[in-house]
Amino acid sequence: MLAVYVATVARDRVVNDVLSAALAAWRIATTGNGWFDDFALEQIPTAPHQHLWTGIAENGHVTVFRSPGAIAAGIPAYVFDRGTAPGDFSVVPAGVLAAVLVVIALLIYARALSATMPQAQVVVAVTALALTTPVWSNAANSLWPHTVTLVGIAGMAWACSRERWWLLGLFGGVALWGRLHAVLIVAVLGLGLALWRRRSVIVVRAGLVSAAFLGLAFVWTHQLYGKWEPAGGYDASGVATNATSGGPAGTSMLERVVNQLGLWVSPDRGILLWTPVLVLLLPALVRSWRHLPDWSRLLLVAGLTYAVVQGMINHFGGGENFYGYRLTLELLACAFPAYAMSVGRAGPLARRLLGPVLGLQLGIISLGAITESFFVPVTEAWTDSSLLLAVREFPWLLVWLVLTTLIGTLAGQVYAERFGVLSAPAGPAAPATTRAARPAHASGPAGPGRR
Repeated sequence: MLAVYVATVARDRVVNDVLSAALAAWRIATTGNGWFDDFALEQIPTAPHQHLWTGIAENGHVTVFRSPGAIAAGIPAYVFDRGTAPGDFSVVPAGVLAAVLVVIALLIYARALSATMPQAQVVVAVTALALTTPVWSNAANSLWPHTVTLVGIAGMAWACSRERWWLLGLFGGVALWGRLHAVLIVAVLGLGLALWRRRSVIVVRAGLVSAAFLGLAFVWTHQLYGKWEPAGGYDASGVATNATSGGPAGTSMLERVVNQLGLWVSPDRGILLWTPVLVLLLPALVRSWRHLPDWSRLLLVAGLTYAVVQGMINHFGGGENFYGYRLTLELLACAFPAYAMSVGRAGPLARRLLGPVLGLQLGIISLGAITESFFVPVTEAWTDSSLLLAVREFPWLLVWLVLTTLIGTLAGQVYAERFGVLSAPAGPAAPATTRAARPAHASGPAGPGRR
C-alpha cells in the first residue's frame, strides 16, 4: 500500500492550502522558525497562478496561516533538508510523509477491527478504505489537515476497542490539531461512552489528555502568530460564530440547507456519490446496529455531528483543485468501523453488488489519485464533476472503469467462495466485544485561509 501511495503523491500540482502548510513546515525544519520576513515568497516553486496563504500575523511577522497540525505534521519531512533558499523547497517530502501517515492510520484501523472481525475481512475492509475512497486521492496524495485527523480518528477507534482511555485522549488531541472542530468527535465519543457505561473515568482520562493537546495548540498559535487561540492561523471566534449561528452571516436558511446537502449529494463533492458503498451497505448497518460495539456507534454519531458543524462553518466545496471530497473525510473515517463490522449482515442484493461497486469506486478514485489533471471549478460543484470532466476529455477511460468493475466483481466472487461471508445471509452477529472476555455495552472559513 505504501508503495502505491508514494508512487502517486502529488508532485507538480498541489492545492495552495497544502502548498502553504508544507512551506511553513519546511521553514521551521530548516531555520527553527516559521516566519518569512524578507523572504522571496514569489520565488517558491508553485503551480501557475497559485497563491499562498500568507500574511502579517499579530506579532508582526510574515507567516503561513494554516492549522497547527497541518504544519507540525510536515516538519519531520524536512528535518534533513539543508537548503533555505526559495528554490530549495519541494512539496514532495510532505506528500511522501502523508502517504506514510495514512498507512499508519490503516494499520491502526486493522488493529481496532481485529478484535471483532476475522483477519481476512479486516484486510479487505481496510484495503477498500485505502483504495476506493478519497483517502487515496486526497489524504494520501498530499499532507492535508485531513491526513492528520485520519490518524487521530483511527487511533481513537483503536483506543476504544482496547479500552485505553488515555490513548483516546491522545489520539483525540492529534485529531483536533489537524482540524480544531474535530474536538467535537472527541467530545461526543468520550462523553457518550462515559454516560452510556456510567464510567466517569473515561471522560476524565480522555479529557485530560485531549485538553493538554488543546493547551499546546494555544501555545503554538501564540508562538507563531502572537495570539492566544488554539486555531493556528484561523480566526477561532469567526469559526465559532458561524457554527453557533448555523452558517456565515448573510446566508439564508435555504442557502444553509443547500450547503449541508452539498456535502452529501453534490456531483463533485457529495460523499454519497463518490462513495456509493455507504448507501449500498446502509441496510446492513441498520440491521447490525444493536450488535455493534458501543464505541463504533458513538464514533459514527460523532462523525455525523462533525459533518453538520462542518457544513455550518465552510462552503461545502472546500475549495478547488482536488479530486473527490475532502470536508467529509472525517465522517468517512468515523463511519468506517461500524460499516466494516456490518458487512456480514448485508442482504442478497448488497452481497452481489458489493464487489462491482467497490471495483467501480477503485477505477473512479484511481483517476484522480494518479494524476492531478481533472478538476472543475467549485462554482460548478452542483452541475459538473471531476469524473465527468475526465470522461469527456478521455472517453477511453470508460474502458478502465468497466475493467475495474469487472475486477471487483471477480474479486467479490472469489472472496465469497473462499470465505463464505458474502455468498449467504449472515447469521446472528457475534457478540461485540471491547475486550476478548468482556461484552460490549449495547445501546439502543475564517481568517486568511480556508478551513
